[in-house]
Amino acid sequence: MPRTAKLPSILAADDDVVVQRLVAHSFEAAGLYVTVYESGKALLDNVNEDTLVCLVDMVMPEVSGMDCLRAIKKKFPNTEVVILTNVNDASNAIEAMRQGAFDYLTKPFDPDELCLSVRKAMQLAKASRENEGLREAVNSAPSLGSSPLVGDAPSIARILKIGNRIAKSKNSVLINGESGTGKGVMARYLHSISDRADKPFITVSCPSLPKDLLESEMFGHEKGAFSGAIQKRLGKVELAHGGTLFLDEIGEMSLDLQPKLLSFIQERTFYRVGGEKQHEADVRIIAATNRDLQQMSQDGGFREDLYFRLNVLPITMPPLRERPGDTLLLAQHFLKRAAKREASPAPSLSVEAAQALQAHDWPGNVRELENVIERAFTLREEEDSIQGEDLPAELRAAKSQASTATPSLAGKTLSEIEKIAIEQTLEHCKGNKAESARMLGISEKSIYNKMKRFQSGS
Repeated sequence: MPRTAKLPSILAADDDVVVQRLVAHSFEAAGLYVTVYESGKALLDNVNEDTLVCLVDMVMPEVSGMDCLRAIKKKFPNTEVVILTNVNDASNAIEAMRQGAFDYLTKPFDPDELCLSVRKAMQLAKASRENEGLREAVNSAPSLGSSPLVGDAPSIARILKIGNRIAKSKNSVLINGESGTGKGVMARYLHSISDRADKPFITVSCPSLPKDLLESEMFGHEKGAFSGAIQKRLGKVELAHGGTLFLDEIGEMSLDLQPKLLSFIQERTFYRVGGEKQHEADVRIIAATNRDLQQMSQDGGFREDLYFRLNVLPITMPPLRERPGDTLLLAQHFLKRAAKREASPAPSLSVEAAQALQAHDWPGNVRELENVIERAFTLREEEDSIQGEDLPAELRAAKSQASTATPSLAGKTLSEIEKIAIEQTLEHCKGNKAESARMLGISEKSIYNKMKRFQSGS
């Protein structure tokens, strides 16, 4: 029987009872809740879209760890998989990484190292869910020119055009942009349409690791290299061989590690921590940052030579406030996704709710919009629509301020009221007739006909 946890967002499978107990005890001590199964088949029967991480033993009867990995990544691509393996199975572990495993640990494993690996996997899984709809487009292996981003804004079209041009280049890419604009999504898209698409896409989250572990995470370490290094470990650079290494929030990388990264970019060689043998890795570097690296390099906070090496092919993701016409498209996209998840019809946006969404400047960008829509979908009063009162107070306040100049409708004819509604909606939508029609619940042709009628005075 499995051990049942309070929040089974982590599932584990191992046919060894001792390992089952050790995993359960280690996670419990670390404040992580896990459900432990005695077979890969039992785990696969219980994994679902809410599962963040699966920990699986490589060698199990009937359904192996590799079988679990393939099945999980095929059905639930946003669920991360960590592999447990024996020392003499390192080659299979590397193959598992190439097929999408987040990490692997060899037995006997260090409980602290296990918990650290799973926590990092959970962070990645949660981040993936923040952009789930966008990431699904990337994971479906889009053809050249297809869009991984939702939106009609010219800036999005321009970015995708640039991305399609540079995807096959071996040069480094630096993706700039505020938090929540989709930098990670763009990085995965570039990889998915490159010549390296069938090779690993490996992420290093620079802010999430202590400085003393970042070098080991990047380049690996030899057994005994430091306290707690009980076995040799391959770094992300080595695991990304042949594919893409994504350095997320590169601006947070310590100055101590920057020279070693620069040396690797220049020479494509590196040393594991505590090692004396030089290793090679063929990787394409994609870095992302929400900071001004050029200014940081001038101020001494980032190496200027590294900045120039990374900034060969720059891309800047636009904030949502600069693409207001995409706000409702994204909102409707997130509503449809939430409805699909709950197997229910997608609710519509009321005019009041739509106006409130457009009046907000979205400092948190697409991520903030997604969170607002998810909240409204869950807490809505009416089953078939999202009303203004379903939105956070700050959005309702922004809408109220934006509408202070609204003329009184008292004493006006229905035709005059209709004209005012269409004119105001067109203004909110920056003249986009298709978007205005969706917002008003009429056809685009109707808007053209009504505007023509208003102009003729009939």
